Amino acid sequence: MDVEETATYYKYRSCSSRTLDIFRNNELYFSLPQDLNNPLDVSIDVKSEYERAKSHVYKTDRHPEGRKSFLITMLDSIKKGVTKEGDEISLNQALYLFMQSRGILSLSKTAHDALLWSHYADGHRGICLGFNAEILQIDGISGSGDVQYLPNPSYMEKFLELTEEFGEFCRPWDDVHFSDEQGKNFYNRQVDAMLQIGLYTKSADWKYEKEFRLTSVPGNHSFSTSALREVILGAKTSEADEEKIKKLLSTPDYLHVKLKRAFNIPGTFSFGSRLLV
Repeated sequence: MDVEETATYYKYRSCSSRTLDIFRNNELYFSLPQDLNNPLDVSIDVKSEYERAKSHVYKTDRHPEGRKSFLITMLDSIKKGVTKEGDEISLNQALYLFMQSRGILSLSKTAHDALLWSHYADGHRGICLGFNAEILQIDGISGSGDVQYLPNPSYMEKFLELTEEFGEFCRPWDDVHFSDEQGKNFYNRQVDAMLQIGLYTKSADWKYEKEFRLTSVPGNHSFSTSALREVILGAKTSEADEEKIKKLLSTPDYLHVKLKRAFNIPGTFSFGSRLLV
């Protein structure tokens, strides 16, 4: 995925002890999908979406030999693992289980959204951490990118698109068979497409978040202290919490960090931030 090297990536937090540990330990936590605040985030059942697409093709396939039905059936014919009970699972089931095991770090590309301050920074009493592109160098990152916001999950459309693509080089009825390389390339594209939808797609209702996310194994991950470039205090951050943040930023590792405060832009419902002297 394309990454903007000049972009700033923001993390909204309350002024809790866990937040202060981010400074002390220079670590950020990657959450499992089940712990995210959106119950549908990385939790749409890929196998069920595939079955929905397959049912649609079966009902609309007008060819007497059911060629499209054959092609879409092949999309989930590869067995990619086994359950605890020893049963084989298909590719789409394996993809879903893999995504459920990933750790997610949610960041935003805006520092001035009132709802983000309300929802993730303790009603404007918390802080917002601003990181530069060095944050993308956290060890073990398996993927990163902007979240896409759509009215509905796009699995079905993608399965139908993949069926058409597969039919371009898999036509046994015309004695056209695909090479191992063609099969491998198509398989990789299918996996990439499913992971893109599952890990980087959310409902349009969340568009205001302007989310950029990183994926890795769940748990704490160290970041370079030079990646933290600014800390913005909320419009309602207490003096006591402000002093705690100032003390943490006075250590040698964070002397380069700019401290700002959010403020309401006069005559608007919008927020900006200004440097504290």
